[in-house]
Amino acid sequence: MKPAAYRLLLGLALGLLAFVPASGAPQPPGPHDGSPAPAFDLPTIDGRRVTLEGLRGKTVVVNVWATWCPPCQRETPDLVSAYKRLGGRDVVFVGVDSTERPALVRAFAAAKNIGWIEAIDEQRTFLRAYGVRYFPTTYVIDPNGILRVTYVDVVTPKLIAEFVRDARAGRNGVVVSALQQKIDALLAPGKYQFTGAVQQRLATIERARKALMNVDDWIGDSDPSSGNPVDLPRAQAEENALRVRTIAALRPLAMTAHRRVELLLLEGDRDTYLGRYAQGLSEYLSAARLDPKNADALQGSSMCARYTKQYGRMLWADRRLVALSPQDVESLVGLGVDAGVARKFSESRFAFNRAVAIAAKRANAPGATSKDIRMLAWAHLYDGRMEAKAGDPAAARAQFALAMQAAIRLPKTDSRYTIYLEQAQEETVALDLGSKSRATTAVSLAPWTGPELPGSAPDTAKYRLVLTGPAGKTVALRAADLPKGWIASFCLDRICAPLRVTTTLPSTGVKVIEFQVVPPDARSLAHVPSVRVIATAGGSVASSRT
Repeated sequence: MKPAAYRLLLGLALGLLAFVPASGAPQPPGPHDGSPAPAFDLPTIDGRRVTLEGLRGKTVVVNVWATWCPPCQRETPDLVSAYKRLGGRDVVFVGVDSTERPALVRAFAAAKNIGWIEAIDEQRTFLRAYGVRYFPTTYVIDPNGILRVTYVDVVTPKLIAEFVRDARAGRNGVVVSALQQKIDALLAPGKYQFTGAVQQRLATIERARKALMNVDDWIGDSDPSSGNPVDLPRAQAEENALRVRTIAALRPLAMTAHRRVELLLLEGDRDTYLGRYAQGLSEYLSAARLDPKNADALQGSSMCARYTKQYGRMLWADRRLVALSPQDVESLVGLGVDAGVARKFSESRFAFNRAVAIAAKRANAPGATSKDIRMLAWAHLYDGRMEAKAGDPAAARAQFALAMQAAIRLPKTDSRYTIYLEQAQEETVALDLGSKSRATTAVSLAPWTGPELPGSAPDTAKYRLVLTGPAGKTVALRAADLPKGWIASFCLDRICAPLRVTTTLPSTGVKVIEFQVVPPDARSLAHVPSVRVIATAGGSVASSRT
């Protein structure tokens, strides 16, 4: 896989026979299906702990995810559906978040009505033990503690049911699809004979390189919801087997700078796949020295430097990528994120300011596309996350508000409309949950994006109201600034109450309410007023405006 594809797949989702590696073939770190699952002992968001040993005798579905991962957001409703059908005494679901603060995971779980165990892998012990590379990844472990499934991509209820069935029967899960067959056929070893005269071998090497690039594209085209999933671990193992053979064939022929760069990139890809990031970094840096404008070499250098915590080299590569494309918002956001990782917040802010300015100019220009608006919302989201990391909650809150403003401009049919609105609000809620003043009640409003609750009226403006505060606290909610003839309604616990309602915060400290602004007639929906919601709990008062 190309370095660029590796980097993109880290945050994106994404087999006719269970893959059996060739004898002696190098494999990436982590357990393989059919081997004992590594033990884990993790804290949960409700203050308990979950261990694999404590779940012995049950089939365990472990979903590794993050709120910033769009495919993870996309698969959540299907996970909820599968959990409702399969979860019980002998099937347990466990979510593992290795990249985010517990407060954000609590906010997400409450907003999505997640009923399974959510664990925090703050020290990344699970991530290392299982060799997790991509989000989302789903593991299924049988009652005897044997790993039966490693599935990378958006998972569906049908796939989960099949995987659970296989684990219960004590066999490895199998991914079957036409796309996987196509990948297997393209990477079949017999198609690439690196023999003959020099030109013949070079032609085969070029065919192999193109095949590797084609497979990357096909993996990106997988669509589990339409019955065309890909077994990513199998596909990558087949890719690497071909890559290793291609390297061996190219090495004696790499006499020019161009071919030397090709060889170094292949070697960097091989070592990245195997988890040998220090060696991969050396190869990518060598390629970048030979070809300073090679984006794959720079992206690979940045990624491997980040894994090995060589932040100076990581930022050098990021800066070079920005210099190659000064107006590229993705490169600027990448630099901003990585500078935040290195805790160089001044440089991070400079990169984000440039990214936001360029994205805003495009999003506000005549003829702006949904992609332009999505890019602006995305840049604000990551800017806000950086500010939260930097310890400036006010700046973070402002960026999340701007992300929400941008997302509202998207058509509701756009896949990012819901994701970005929810992420911006959940990040804001997490700031409230993680604040030092935990005794304070906070309220947040965003356009409603979930299924309508019982009693919800049509022809109304609907908002998702998230209330946070101490568990067990009684909170009074009321609407203010309503024009004459308009009504506000709070829908919770299967009933709707006009103008005001009193509720009690659950043990999570988070409650999600559907807030409706009802017009005097349907035509008035074209001009919905800005309404304020005021939350009062004892001497604490908080408010938010639509």
